[in-house]
Amino acid sequence: MSAAAPPDGDLLVRRQGRAGRITLNRPRALNLLSEAMLAGIALALQDWRADPAIDLVVIDAVGGRAFCAGGDIAAVHGRIALGDIEGARGHCLAEYRLDLALARYPKPVVTLIDGVAMGGGLGLALHASHPVASERASFAMPECGIGWIPDSGATHLLSSLPAPLAAFIALTGEKLSAEAAAALGFVRYRIASADLPALAEALCEDGIDALPASLTESAAALPGFGPDLEQAFAAPDVAEILARLETGGEPCARAAKALLKASPLALALTLEALARARRHGSLEAALGFEYAIISRLMIHADFSEGIRAAMIDRDRRPAWTHAATHRFSAAELAPFLPAAGAPLLLPGPP
Repeated sequence: MSAAAPPDGDLLVRRQGRAGRITLNRPRALNLLSEAMLAGIALALQDWRADPAIDLVVIDAVGGRAFCAGGDIAAVHGRIALGDIEGARGHCLAEYRLDLALARYPKPVVTLIDGVAMGGGLGLALHASHPVASERASFAMPECGIGWIPDSGATHLLSSLPAPLAAFIALTGEKLSAEAAAALGFVRYRIASADLPALAEALCEDGIDALPASLTESAAALPGFGPDLEQAFAAPDVAEILARLETGGEPCARAAKALLKASPLALALTLEALARARRHGSLEAALGFEYAIISRLMIHADFSEGIRAAMIDRDRRPAWTHAATHRFSAAELAPFLPAAGAPLLLPGPP
């Protein structure tokens, strides 16, 4: 491909029949997206964009446990630890630009999702035009648990859902099964895991018509998300959500437990990002707003503490900078948000 392509086959890029094929091949790392992998995918998409021999793009992954567990957040943290803040921001920016390029791509992009898709992996899977999920697929946005926010356009994906349901998924990091993702309208095609290799071959041979029949229109509903949870997550801030959860049953207790483990600052910023995504509507605006937040959040103590607790010491006991019931003022959140009137666009070319 080029000097930007990753070494040792972490990314397999080739032409096959009518398709451009991209396979994430980093299974021991759950196919986390390195900077080189991001660059390699972007370059392949650019090469195939106007190529008349390529009718569609097919993206899959090796391993089965994970389609892609996200961007390589440990690498981002490593850059920050070395003082390379702009390099860390550049890694995230490359990821967001790839999400936007996928969503705007002029040819069909089929993602074959077998295993977990989280964070940046969820963005890679669901911004494609034709996401296909096996029964082993699952989706989650666990970022608040490490002092980050759901990003890679997650706030845009959630903006089509009722606000309390979107808040529940984003704040708790609830894992969504393939069935749940279909019910929410995130995926429109389902297939057995064992049939994925044959489908990939058929797509390369026959094009987009090889896809299975599309699922019926979704109801934007999540099984188990009952009135108590809906009423709680309609609250205007996390402190009030927690207060309302105290009066509910077991599902409310599980949700409260998840919130109490997460960074209070990240939770508050996530609610703000969800509200902005509903107001502005476009994926580009959502990505721009997410980028503005994470550019500042990555140098906050909560992010380094979240990485320490989850990935370094692995004690799962982060000491956040605020209490779970803290009510953040507009002045406290303002340093993490774009200035009033600033364009909510990704810097540089998409």
